[in-house]
Amino acid sequence: MQQMTSQKRSLIDNLIWFAGSMLLAFLVWIIATFQSDPILQQRFSQRIPIRLSPDAGLLITAPAASSREASVRILAPSSVFDLLTAEEITVTADLTGLGPGEHTLDLQANIARQQASIVDISPRRLRIVLEEAAQRQIPIRAVVTNEPPAGYSREEPIFDVALNQVLVSGSASKVNEVVAAQVELNLSQQRNPLETDVRLVPVDAEGNAVTDVTLEPQVIRVTLNIRRRDDVREISIRPDIQGTPPEGYVLNSLSYSPQVVLVSGSPSQLAALPDTLVTQAIDLSERTSSFETSVPVVLDDPNLLLLSRQNISVSIEISAVTSSKQFDSIPIEVLGLNNGLQARIAPNQVSVLITGPQAQLNLLEPDDVRVALDLNALAPGNYTISPSVSVVQGQLPGESISILPAEVDVEIYLPATVEATATP
Repeated sequence: MQQMTSQKRSLIDNLIWFAGSMLLAFLVWIIATFQSDPILQQRFSQRIPIRLSPDAGLLITAPAASSREASVRILAPSSVFDLLTAEEITVTADLTGLGPGEHTLDLQANIARQQASIVDISPRRLRIVLEEAAQRQIPIRAVVTNEPPAGYSREEPIFDVALNQVLVSGSASKVNEVVAAQVELNLSQQRNPLETDVRLVPVDAEGNAVTDVTLEPQVIRVTLNIRRRDDVREISIRPDIQGTPPEGYVLNSLSYSPQVVLVSGSPSQLAALPDTLVTQAIDLSERTSSFETSVPVVLDDPNLLLLSRQNISVSIEISAVTSSKQFDSIPIEVLGLNNGLQARIAPNQVSVLITGPQAQLNLLEPDDVRVALDLNALAPGNYTISPSVSVVQGQLPGESISILPAEVDVEIYLPATVEATATP
């Protein structure tokens, strides 16, 4: 009996030690788990769209869909946060049975993962405005912002929808503002029949765009017939240039505006016109510089009428033919040397290369070119100085002058000093 009691006590002690060891191991596992994957409570990085489903026949008009979002605070292990996506979180409100008007709703949030829970929503409540949904047919209105070019006429646009109407849908207050579905057409460069797809814009009575409504269809095809007028013809213009610039000058460029004119007359008169009309003659035989002028278009038939500008603005660029001419052995003149001083120059002659209008260069002689050296206020000593060039005939337009060599050596001295140095 005593032996059985001893065995029983030993068994109980072993069980107690085993249970204690298991509890200790569990605590160690819990601590290790919390250290490697701690529980976090923080706001989810993205805002969650609030899902709202009003009863049939109603629309939410406020707040705007883009601002129906909520921020949620989540409690979950760090590893769950790393894998959590916005699609696993839903924020909803119950709109069942709510009629038109303003309502304040409690928001509810749910999360798909079992290891995570939502502890807070911001905002907790949402104010919404419900309105009855409406729709109706509205007419299509074409606004021509720019008519076709002069000389062309157009017909009224034709749309590919029945009765020139489309369906507008939205809240009743917004739908009631819409008076038309408008399309704008710019025909300023259109000379041929037009067929294109255009997007419609719902507008109110003042032509302002109405938002938060939808059109069905939103894009339609428009056809517009554009044709040339029988009593007007568009004809190209060419300036009548006579003669050439004098020798030594060339015509570089010519531009004019406008390059086409509109002529009005009977169909037979217009058909007899050439493809290009000319202006009054412009004589270049005495022109030696660029100029602008205004000349009329020549119309031989007095019954024809110019509908556009009567005169054509012509801009003509004329420049001189350039060439180069070199003048050798031009002596250097000394200027500004102080009294009692003398100068020794090496070299004392240079070559001068002049680039400029050929006609004026042909008239230049070596005596017309002067090279000078300004020694004003310089004390005795040795210097390296760049000479200057002048042309007797004055400044040549567009001239370029080079001196060869570009610099000369100058020694300024007192004559007595040189003689004393030369005495034995």
